[in-house]
Amino acid sequence: MKLTILLLLLFVGINQATWLNIPKLAVRVSKSFVAMEKLETPEELRVSAEEEEMEIEVNQEVNEEHKVSNEKLNLKKPYTSMLKKDFDNRKYEIVYIEDPENVAIEIADSRNQRKIDLEPVKYAKLETGYFQSSESAESSEENDTSSSEEEEELEESLPYPSKCGCVKKSGRVFESKTSPREWESANFQANDLPAAWDWRNVSGKNYCSPTRNQHIPVYCGSCWVFGTTGALNDRFNIARQGRWPMTQLSPQEIIDCNGRGNCQGGEVGDVLEHAKLQGLVEEGCNVYRATNGECNPYHRCGSCWPNECFSLTNYTRYYVKDYGTVKGRENIMAEIKKGGPLACGIGATKKFEYEYVKGVYSEKSDLQSNHIISLTGWGVDENGVEYWIARNSWGEAWGELGWFRVVTSKFQNGTGDQYNMGIERECYFADVDVSNLN
Repeated sequence: MKLTILLLLLFVGINQATWLNIPKLAVRVSKSFVAMEKLETPEELRVSAEEEEMEIEVNQEVNEEHKVSNEKLNLKKPYTSMLKKDFDNRKYEIVYIEDPENVAIEIADSRNQRKIDLEPVKYAKLETGYFQSSESAESSEENDTSSSEEEEELEESLPYPSKCGCVKKSGRVFESKTSPREWESANFQANDLPAAWDWRNVSGKNYCSPTRNQHIPVYCGSCWVFGTTGALNDRFNIARQGRWPMTQLSPQEIIDCNGRGNCQGGEVGDVLEHAKLQGLVEEGCNVYRATNGECNPYHRCGSCWPNECFSLTNYTRYYVKDYGTVKGRENIMAEIKKGGPLACGIGATKKFEYEYVKGVYSEKSDLQSNHIISLTGWGVDENGVEYWIARNSWGEAWGELGWFRVVTSKFQNGTGDQYNMGIERECYFADVDVSNLN
């Protein structure tokens, strides 16, 4: 009898607990007891009904050529699940230049505003139709005649060379030598030199660093840095026998910290002197910005986290030992074969800059040195013409994937110096120090 009553009471208790929702009631009582119900949701995590759909109006006050429909940009979930503070002070804007021929569009976050210099846009030759709508493209053929005339006027107004002119000579002699070079020895035999040599392919192995573009993200007259660091990258790779990691020196750190040259020009000796006294750093320390930056520990070698940027101290330094000048066909060949590519000056012409696409280049000219390139080897073409192999710093879209070939002084019965932009008149070598590298 007692057992029956106990079972009945247990059954009734279970049903009552379910009916009264005792578990939820217990939780509510517990929260009230510890005062949790008094705690409000943090302000930055609270998303109001109005914020469920954030709307950003697009500025409609633009000219007819750049109409924007009355359309709203909707940011819906999951974006609103982000912290509210992430959207504080956020601003989106479309910036237009009055002249429709020169349009720059920037969608900027006001938390990271930067001054944008639109002056270089004037000198940019954009591809046809880059900023054209489908309607305006139809009328482009009608404007071909007038646009070509305008281009000719613009070309006449541009300072020449527009890409060159990045060499500024101080008249200083840059040299640090502890012993004579191989080609300075009385025993030097030019006949021992091979008919061809190319550091891009020595027994099937490449020692040359990638082609770069000194004119991105904006114009910068830094050929004196790129031509020199290109040769030094290769020399470090050669001295280390191609071991990983391949060297990629930072041009920007030199522009910021060498104390002399900048985006308005410089000279090879500035780079080599800086490399010997201070040591160079790799690209990851200071990426290329094509601007004149302040020299400080952060620009020497730095990094950033979401909330701050800071300088580093455990970075690798790349030093050079002996360095100096070399000129003349045979001496240059011997120096390239012995230690690697050289940084050489050329008098780059308008034709070379705008018209060279491929092949062995020759042009009679007598321009003074206005550009620095990396000279990496030599060869002979199918017609028996001897040529130099060189890397430029105008990107792979130019020339032979950023490289070019030009006749040596043997051309035209030994008068090739008049046809190769003076490439053999002033080159620089540098012995790299790999004692602190793996």
